[in-house]
Amino acid sequence: MRYDILGKSIFIDGPTGSLGRSEAELGVVISSSPDFDGFCASFSEYQTASVTFCLNLSDACNLACDYCFNGEKTGVSISVADCITFLDGCFSKFPNKEKYFVDLSGKGEPLFFLDKILKIKEHCVRKSNELRREILVQFVCNGTLLSLPVAETLQRHGILFGVSLDGCREVHDKHRRKKTGEPTFDEIVTNVKAIPHHEYVGAACTLTSDVFSLKNSLIELSKTFNTVGYKPARACEFAFSSEGVKAWCESYDELVSYLTESAIAGDIAPIKVLLNGDDYFGKFVKRIFLGQRCLIRCDGSLSRFTLDGDGKVYPCPAAFGMWGFAIGEAEHLDESAMERMFVSQIRRPECAGCDFRYLCGGECAIEKKLSGGLNAAMCEYKRHIILLAAYFTFSVIEGNRCAAMGIRAFCEEVESRKRMDPRLYEYLNSHPDMNFTEGKEAFDKIEKRY
Repeated sequence: MRYDILGKSIFIDGPTGSLGRSEAELGVVISSSPDFDGFCASFSEYQTASVTFCLNLSDACNLACDYCFNGEKTGVSISVADCITFLDGCFSKFPNKEKYFVDLSGKGEPLFFLDKILKIKEHCVRKSNELRREILVQFVCNGTLLSLPVAETLQRHGILFGVSLDGCREVHDKHRRKKTGEPTFDEIVTNVKAIPHHEYVGAACTLTSDVFSLKNSLIELSKTFNTVGYKPARACEFAFSSEGVKAWCESYDELVSYLTESAIAGDIAPIKVLLNGDDYFGKFVKRIFLGQRCLIRCDGSLSRFTLDGDGKVYPCPAAFGMWGFAIGEAEHLDESAMERMFVSQIRRPECAGCDFRYLCGGECAIEKKLSGGLNAAMCEYKRHIILLAAYFTFSVIEGNRCAAMGIRAFCEEVESRKRMDPRLYEYLNSHPDMNFTEGKEAFDKIEKRY
């Protein structure tokens, strides 16, 4: 099927997810691509190099964001003992992964519980030495409690963190204010700029019905952050509407034109800011550059497990308290519930016939539950930015092959972060007298990583 975007034709074959710049080129690509419509993936065969265990430390928060899915803030916090019970059970269930992530982002503000964060990190260091595998502790906070002493403590302990910062001051301060009504944008940026190594701090931006210039936002945020990710708000009063998607698509057109012109001119720094994290558009650019196809929407309940304060495990924080989405208890993951989630993602009849189905991966199960099916506005949005990702990729390949090679290499580097570094493990094996923590610190000094 042929699609036109910013004056360029893009050809897509639905069953294979193949892309081409012409019918002839697409025909060649299809001949060497698998037909995923006939592919029967099984839950027992689903494997990933890494796995993520999430802990919702508490629903307590000092902000009153109007699109927050955390409607009732009880202030109840999970005990460290319960966190460790959950983590140890997960490590036992997945003992042979290449890398582990422990994510403390939830439906509250993690930095209310810095003491618990440090105790969880201590336990992860012990488990890392036991498993001889890397366990990265990370979270996203709202940034208002990120004082210099707190940031230095986190970095000293090797804990990764980012902040929620919604694109531009005007929109951010409209939606993300303190309970007292005070704006927070300038306070957050000031806090981040004060951190000596703030290049390791990313910005997670939520897109709402209030449209702004993504191009101008990226240029401004890139002065402070090396990682920026834009994602749409879901299933709330301020989520994308069918009428509002057109304006957002126009903002993406402007952004991608800027990214394309910059890359063709030899400057790939702007696109790297989006590729460096979990940006929605950047995700599709990575898939196209690396030739990846997506059979399932997300890793929730497959290689991502989230413990809530009710003692139940869910695919992600957005599912907390939702009937039918619990996949186990802190002490036990329910294999049958996990398999049901897998099957629901693999079998998505509502996507049959859509040319974008193996580039997109389908809709979020929680979004479908809340919306009563597919959200037409989200489908339109995703189709548009997938086409823009194809436009960007093909334009840069045609306009500056050296830049294209640099972008592909960076995409490969980002993907490699989910796997063990073979050089690190070669170093560890040659120094059996060192535990994992000692060996990694020595290796990082040799590599001059930090």
